[in-house]
Amino acid sequence: MRKPFRINQQLRFCAGAFVCFCLTASAFSQAPSAAVNISTRMRVETGDNVLIGGFIVIGAGQKRVAVRALGPSLPVVGALNNPILELHDATGAIVASNDNWRTSQQDGLIAAGMAPADDLDAALIATLNVGNYTAVVRGVSDAVGVALVEVYDLDGPQATARFANISTRGRVQTGDDVMIGGFILRGDLPKRMIMRVRGPTLSLNGTPIPGRLDDPTLELFDGNGQRISENDSWRSAQEAEIAASSIPPTDDREPAIVVSLNPGNYTAIVRGKNGTSGVGLIEFYDLDQPPQADGSTLYLSQLRAQGSNVSNGSGSATLRLAGDEKSAVLAFNYTNLSAPVTSIHIHGPGGIILFDLDDPIPQPDGTFIWVFAPVGNTTVADILAALKSGQTYLNIHTSNYPTGEIAGFFNFSAGGQAAPAPTPPPALAAGTPTPTDAARFLEQATFGPKAAQITQVRSQGFDAFLNEQFNAPPTYLLPYVDASGVIPPAFAQVQEAWWNRTIAAPDQMRQRVAFALSEILVVSAESAGLGNEGVGLATYYDVLLRNAFGNFRTLLDEVTLNPAMGRFLDMLRNEKADPARGRIPNENFAREILQLFSIGTYRLHLDGSLAFSSLGLPIETYGQEAILGLSEVFTGWTYAHTGTPRWNGVPPNYRDPMISVPSRHETEAKVILDGVALPANQSAPEDLDDALDTIFAHPNVGPFICQQLIQRLVTSNPSPGYVHRVASIFNNNGQGVRGDLRAVVRAILMDYDARGESRSGQGAGHLREPVLRVTSLLRAFGASTPTGKFSITGLSALGQTPLRAPTVFNFFSPDYQSPGPIAEAHLKSPEFQITTETTVVTIANYLRNAVNFGLGPADNRTTLNLAYELSIAGNSAQLVDHLNGLLMASGMSPEMRSIMITTLDRIAATNPTERVRTAIYLIVTSPEYVIQK
Repeated sequence: MRKPFRINQQLRFCAGAFVCFCLTASAFSQAPSAAVNISTRMRVETGDNVLIGGFIVIGAGQKRVAVRALGPSLPVVGALNNPILELHDATGAIVASNDNWRTSQQDGLIAAGMAPADDLDAALIATLNVGNYTAVVRGVSDAVGVALVEVYDLDGPQATARFANISTRGRVQTGDDVMIGGFILRGDLPKRMIMRVRGPTLSLNGTPIPGRLDDPTLELFDGNGQRISENDSWRSAQEAEIAASSIPPTDDREPAIVVSLNPGNYTAIVRGKNGTSGVGLIEFYDLDQPPQADGSTLYLSQLRAQGSNVSNGSGSATLRLAGDEKSAVLAFNYTNLSAPVTSIHIHGPGGIILFDLDDPIPQPDGTFIWVFAPVGNTTVADILAALKSGQTYLNIHTSNYPTGEIAGFFNFSAGGQAAPAPTPPPALAAGTPTPTDAARFLEQATFGPKAAQITQVRSQGFDAFLNEQFNAPPTYLLPYVDASGVIPPAFAQVQEAWWNRTIAAPDQMRQRVAFALSEILVVSAESAGLGNEGVGLATYYDVLLRNAFGNFRTLLDEVTLNPAMGRFLDMLRNEKADPARGRIPNENFAREILQLFSIGTYRLHLDGSLAFSSLGLPIETYGQEAILGLSEVFTGWTYAHTGTPRWNGVPPNYRDPMISVPSRHETEAKVILDGVALPANQSAPEDLDDALDTIFAHPNVGPFICQQLIQRLVTSNPSPGYVHRVASIFNNNGQGVRGDLRAVVRAILMDYDARGESRSGQGAGHLREPVLRVTSLLRAFGASTPTGKFSITGLSALGQTPLRAPTVFNFFSPDYQSPGPIAEAHLKSPEFQITTETTVVTIANYLRNAVNFGLGPADNRTTLNLAYELSIAGNSAQLVDHLNGLLMASGMSPEMRSIMITTLDRIAATNPTERVRTAIYLIVTSPEYVIQK
């Protein structure tokens, strides 16, 4: 992923100029911009030898900066006693200037914390458009002396404009007085940079600078003093790479180096060849910038069924906002709609149409140009604000859905052409897990902690608990469904089996991972008549349970041949083409196995970030050719039966994998993913094996699947390093095995980002899914029923019913960003997609009933065991601390704890039941509990 610079500069003055830059790569998924400080200190002379600090602003929008020129406040001998500061744009025009800082913008500088210590120092605040800028420091009346120029970024961390280049100009002498540029790179990922030195081409306003360095050399050293690279003439090495950067030197004598640097300390030294001296300029450019060097910003939209529509349609759209924010370039695609398209629009808040795509003529490449203009009372500023806060969406209307069949909100997207690799995280603390550590671990690894399990994890340690869970035999759903005595079993029996397993099964981690997989590899009772196929749904879920710690390639195979999946996505009884009857193979499963079950829509780096083309746009993972080829691969499969395989007259069989009928399989040659060709005359099993092998080998599978598993178990916004580490384990478990889910689950749960102390940062954790709020409550308090079986009903109040997602796209998208502050912060919030004002109330009421009255039918009520809590209810503080550890992994804030204790103390100690129930209800409906960290 491309990163902006976060620059904190420390400088010291030697006989020459020494510049040390501290650069921190800040991941876009966490913060698209960073606080920046650029500063240069050296001797200010006259003429062309004044102090100059240069920088480039790239991105979108504007950047608010503070610039200071310090002289009299510097604690050095020979300081410049009265500096004058000028800020020039790329044309050389002065855009702002200052002599003594109190003469203008005094209040603003003080408010920003930028006020210098001496009244004779100069400072200013300016709002700059994208472009090149130079800060020049001179002395009043041509005075000379040591001065420091600084440039500070005053924008917040989500600003879309950022610094891309830093430079320092000074006199390069000999011996110790050469030019030295040092920098420190920090962060998870390598930084690809170009460093170049200008000497022969140096000019000022078009006039060559007198005394310029005629033939500079450049050396790059790491923090240990080891030389990494050196260059005299840029064409002598890396010519192609330097030329490809688009900023090669224009004189063959000038040196340059392109290099990808891991986090660490580095020093660049500029000398004159053969001991010569003169004025030189060293520049550092970030080559890992966000899309397009023109400053444009990319927004993506994933198109899915709009509202409550029942549609298998899908698509995607890109919107590239120009750097001047006056226009955008739009591209989109769609497929599998239920009817012909009638209109396409971009809407804003309240549904207002901001851009009608029915009228504009597309460009030769199929894109549309949107030049922003007011729409009614909606100004251009309103349009931009809506776009940046995730409140604009594209929708496609069809004759079946006149108000829109599919739609998707545009959200900021970052990526890069390079494939980054993170540095190792800090080591985890050794020793026995604390109660907090154990409870937090169980929140992620199970359907909710129990007090006894917290004690067990503390006693065993994480590794022993993981091994015990990995080796525990699966507790399947189908035996429970079969034992219900209901013939034929339907969805109600599957639901009862699911709740009994999630609440009471000993293989809790397997159950938890299988549920996560069920939200990626979706089969739903909501369509294809599966609501009446209890055996089919239970058998499918058992596939997920069986393979939760197995190999992903095996899982893909079993999912593909499962008859419930076959019915859900139309692979069951999918036949080869028959032109005479106008029949073609069904494309549903072919599309979804790629789009949702394995590789996703766009190419990813190993850290889960988008891989961009040379044009700065996402790269699609597959095209229609692959869908057509795979649709032919998935022909000729029907219900398992005995005897000679036949197509007609076969009774439904949801217990066994589908089998092939050779006469119904397409035997022509096929082209599938990435142009892989399957030869003609292969059997259906042969084609299937080859196709699944090809899909499984795709580099997207690891980051695509692992990122979603991390989201389901730990956090909605995993760091690039976290995804990279887990996806690397997917690719190779350390023993040369790809797709080992046991190793993947261990890596997810034992990564530093899951087990470390970083729980308070922006984007940490995730919103608890509604059903997990219920399972956690029931498990925490040892819920029981008169019959020993859990019959949990009324799930419509939760807005989520396991195995009943509205479509194949699950209850929520892994990329969903809630419009408003969350989208503005560029954070993903999948579970918020099913969170509405209504569900907030209905879930709270459901939990209130669970705490006070129990759940399920009157003759088999599921109730909580509160015996221990009642025994300590007389001490409100003790009760709150106990519940904090059990329900919140001791994550309750001091403020919430104080409010809880005060509230409980108002309930008479003679009414312990009311105290306990109130305490539990207040916690499980609190924002601090709902966001699991």
